[in-house]
Amino acid sequence: MKSVNSVTLLGNVTRDPELKATQGGQSVATFGLATNRVWRDHTGQKQSLPEYHNVVVWGGLAEFCAQYVKKGKPLFVEGYLKTRNWDNAEGVKMFRTEIVVDNVVLLGVRDPADTKAEHAEEALEDAPVLEEETEPTTVIA
Repeated sequence: MKSVNSVTLLGNVTRDPELKATQGGQSVATFGLATNRVWRDHTGQKQSLPEYHNVVVWGGLAEFCAQYVKKGKPLFVEGYLKTRNWDNAEGVKMFRTEIVVDNVVLLGVRDPADTKAEHAEEALEDAPVLEEETEPTTVIA
């Protein structure tokens, strides 16, 4: 049986990307993205429910995000769900589901003070494409 693991989100960045490198030298950036589900309840009142997502980006796209993605800005991302697990200091198994992103579209008004933003697409096109590491690795701050 076929299956699909695909995520498409349009939301607002909740924290600036944090860029790190694995022991193997691969760049990885993490940040948060908030989305809102909006509907009308049985009385016709508009309701809104925020959802917060943990986003992970690898390689050249991680470096691009670290430079151009900013807290509070709208962002469109595409990727897939991945759940990591580990044992914490007390030996309790922990789980975290993340969106591993392979496409980013910057949205909103360009910041006129950021002249680098003019070349953001060119920088992304020239960025080397690196595959996600398949083995668990330690991230060096």
